[in-house]
Amino acid sequence: MAVIAVVVTYLLCSISFPYWVARAYGVELRAVGERKLGGGNLAKSVGLAQGIVGGTLDGAKGFLAVVVARSLGLPVEEQLACGVAALVGQMWPVFHQFDGGRANATGWGFAIAADLVAALIMGIPLYLGLVAVRVVRPRPTRLLPLASILSFAIFPAVIWEQEGLTPTVVAGLVVLALILVRRITAGLREDLATGAPLARVLANRAMYDRSELQERGIVAI
Repeated sequence: MAVIAVVVTYLLCSISFPYWVARAYGVELRAVGERKLGGGNLAKSVGLAQGIVGGTLDGAKGFLAVVVARSLGLPVEEQLACGVAALVGQMWPVFHQFDGGRANATGWGFAIAADLVAALIMGIPLYLGLVAVRVVRPRPTRLLPLASILSFAIFPAVIWEQEGLTPTVVAGLVVLALILVRRITAGLREDLATGAPLARVLANRAMYDRSELQERGIVAI
């Protein structure tokens, strides 16, 4: 039952909602803007309302993966495994040549379902980042990606501090690792072909989710 639930979750979450919303407007997300299958690129390339819809649906993947598994009576470890499978499907979707989004929204949805209090606390860097983006001029472009990765580090740390090493902490660490791996590896070959220093390429990707092509202005930020 657990294996079936994880596989089905992965397959369902391999459907990219931002991709299909963009296609409805005649836009190929991987060819415009940041070239990412996510709500952020959808908002910039098609429209804010469409981006909110796409991002919300992506977030629902992580949330529903855990909640549905819970409603089926699966143990907490299997619930969390389904949540992780949702992120894997979002990042490496079988229906999109294993080249998906960054799964930030999916990860936040997972966190809300797994531990609501910890999820609210993990959002602190994001709350502050969103305020800064609105009030600081010129508008910072590195702040939100950095706040995002910090939030995924805070989630397991908060639970670990209160409860020790639990299955949710382990799952949170796996989610953090997956997001870092996706940031670092997506399109890495193109960056390395530029001859840029490897340390700079990896640091920009891990901390700011920014490719060397974006750093050079070849691809939009």
